[in-house]
Amino acid sequence: MKLRPLKKIGKWLGKKEKPKLKVGLALGSGGIFGLAHIGVLKVLKENNIPIDFIAGTSMGSLVGAYYALTSIEELERKATSLTKKDLVRLIDITFPKNSLISGNRIKKFIKETFQDSSFKDMKVPLKIVTTDLESGKEFIIEKGKLADAIMVSISIPGIFPPIRLNGKLLADGAIINPTPTDIVKKMGADVVIGVDLTVTNKVEIKNPNIFKTLMRSYDILRTQSVKFNVSEEDEKVLIIRPKIPHYNSSKSYEIQKIIGEGERIAKESLPQIKRLLKKKIQN
Repeated sequence: MKLRPLKKIGKWLGKKEKPKLKVGLALGSGGIFGLAHIGVLKVLKENNIPIDFIAGTSMGSLVGAYYALTSIEELERKATSLTKKDLVRLIDITFPKNSLISGNRIKKFIKETFQDSSFKDMKVPLKIVTTDLESGKEFIIEKGKLADAIMVSISIPGIFPPIRLNGKLLADGAIINPTPTDIVKKMGADVVIGVDLTVTNKVEIKNPNIFKTLMRSYDILRTQSVKFNVSEEDEKVLIIRPKIPHYNSSKSYEIQKIIGEGERIAKESLPQIKRLLKKKIQN
């Protein structure tokens, strides 16, 4: 009997292809500065780095959801069309009962933006992080209406009222998991890019009022929570940190500059991202 050459035998048996590397993106909380995520997403797309999973907290949930529904170009166009007046109009001060802002205008804006879209409409699998105020535990939303989940995830305690959803009293996910790299790993990502927007620098607060005090306390809470939840020694995870000014900075309304900072840090981090992807492919 004539023996087949080894190469032909291998071809005949069928060579197993290496599984495709799955990349996950964890988009952290950060208020208006969460628009830096847009810049990061732009750079990843320009460099053909696919996103297979997204987990978002607070503003990260809004950016992640909009991106997973449409495109990065549409997301940037929508964000940069907002003026300072548009942003100010979203704030509806209320008599302090359970929050400083009623949240009705922002809720209306989010509902108009996402309409009846739900998680099943996503082009990229998405999970949104919230906090269960009664159990004190993390609560992940991955089904239902996007607008409802996003509104919960951005509801900073004291600033916005908590929301009843799925039988639970829920609030901002940043209380418990500001940069949800662990969630993306659990979704099946081989490599996780975490965009952390916590404010780590010392901040001078002039004439502190209730709003400034609450927001600074929230920044401190988020920063400490990231230290507890995110392991920078995890070989699967790369954390990138845009330079984020204090929320009270005049830069809060410079949307194009915020997006540009996301682009800057993503471009600066590209060599690390590519090395991590290459290492995982080789393994």
